[in-house]
Parts: sequence; C-alpha cells; structure tokens
Amino acid sequence: MFELSGEIVGLILFFIGLLGVIIRRNIMMTVLAVGIMNIAVVLFFVTLNAAPNYVPPMVGTEIVGTADPVPQALMITSVVIGVSVQAVLLVLVMNLFRQYGTLDWYEVQRLRAVEGEIPPTQKESPEQNQRLSIMLNR
Repeated sequence: MFELSGEIVGLILFFIGLLGVIIRRNIMMTVLAVGIMNIAVVLFFVTLNAAPNYVPPMVGTEIVGTADPVPQALMITSVVIGVSVQAVLLVLVMNLFRQYGTLDWYEVQRLRAVEGEIPPTQKESPEQNQRLSIMLNR
C-alpha cells in the first residue's frame, strides 16, 4: 500500500501554493499561497530524514539512533522568518488596499500606470489596456 509521508505532503502543499501564486489575481490570496509554500518547505525538510525510532540527542543516550537536531533548529529559524515576512506582507497589502481600494494585481498595476507611478517604458500599450478592460469586465 502507498504510504503518504511527510515529504510527499510537503511537495503537494508546495505545488498547491505555487499554483495559488500563479493563478490568483487577489494579492491577499497570493500572500497566503506564499505562506503555504513556506510551511510546505519546512515540513519537507523536517520529515526528510526522520525515522520513527530516532530519539532526541540527550546526555547519557547512545549515539546510534539519535535524530540530528540541526535541521530542526534551522526550520524553527525558517518558521520565525516566515511569520515575520508574512506579517510585513500583510501590512503592505493593507496599505495598498487603503491607497488603491482594490487587491487585484492587474487593477493596481493599471491604477499605478494612470497615476504615473510606473515609468513610461513599463506602461501598457493601448492593446494591453483594451485586453485588460475586457478581462476586468468578465
């Protein structure tokens, strides 16, 4: 029978998050998808070399059969950094919503181009504006 391990679940979650980043137009959903990807990477690395019979390395135990504490320590650091990045991203999303009144990637880009915040080389051509207005009216 096929056993669903932590590595496989981590990979599945990572690709679900990547799909959310690619497909979603809502900035908040993109931030949440990045958070899912972060946790998936942590899950993958923590369970990569884990075995059920390993014990934490404590004083007085045998060296054979102990778990390596370095990956767990690195993943705790990764979790702390990931939570901090998520908090900063959410603050930026809140400020973006206050400024533009929308969380749609394309709409914010269009509004920034209208306000002149995007340099002229990055502004959309009339054909792109027409395609964008057709997509927004769907």
